[in-house]
Amino acid sequence: MFLSAAGGTITTALSALFFYLSRNQDAYQKLAHEIRSNFTSSTEIRGTALAGCTYLRACIDEAMRLSPPAPGILWRDLAPDDDESQPFVVDGHVVPPHTIVGVNTYSLHHNEDYFPDAFAYRPERWLASSDFSPEEKKVMREAFAPFSVGPRGCAGKAMAYLECSLVMARTLWYFDFESTAGELGEVGAGKVGLEDGRERRGEFQLYDTFSASHDGPYLTFVARGDFWKDL
Repeated sequence: MFLSAAGGTITTALSALFFYLSRNQDAYQKLAHEIRSNFTSSTEIRGTALAGCTYLRACIDEAMRLSPPAPGILWRDLAPDDDESQPFVVDGHVVPPHTIVGVNTYSLHHNEDYFPDAFAYRPERWLASSDFSPEEKKVMREAFAPFSVGPRGCAGKAMAYLECSLVMARTLWYFDFESTAGELGEVGAGKVGLEDGRERRGEFQLYDTFSASHDGPYLTFVARGDFWKDL
């Protein structure tokens, strides 16, 4: 379980992040500018310094919202020692004892009541300066659950953010990247003819396996000046 959590979910989060940035040039350029203007050398790119890269965090959150590393339902039931003297009520419905319940993470993250323009990659929605009202931002934060919530929430959340931040920041320091040309560059994207709900070309396709399986993206990297000599 530890290896699966530390490996598969991070792989999915990073793959989704690379996918969406390679297909959304405005976000890509803003993030590249943030990384390349906030640091003067690769040695400065480390955990404490990355905390100030707010757009990087927004890009990561938006990628995990659209393609959550655990996209399915994390089933729960009442613990045997829970007090059953009071009914378990969800949205006005009384749930009988011993019933297994859960919320689908992908559906939650694409609910327009919580996330306006839910299928668009919009990192700005997570910034303090966004056009969303304080009430809308509060709702989005409460509905955002890629790490689950409560006592079963991911214990490695902070490490996952650090790993994703370091990988993307270092990549953009040394390289530029884009989707590979031709059919290979479309691997991982939705397209007409796939299953229902998988027709969106701009959406990174995941398959629920408790965590997630996926294919792609395929990218082309170009060295940025002579910065690669530090490697």
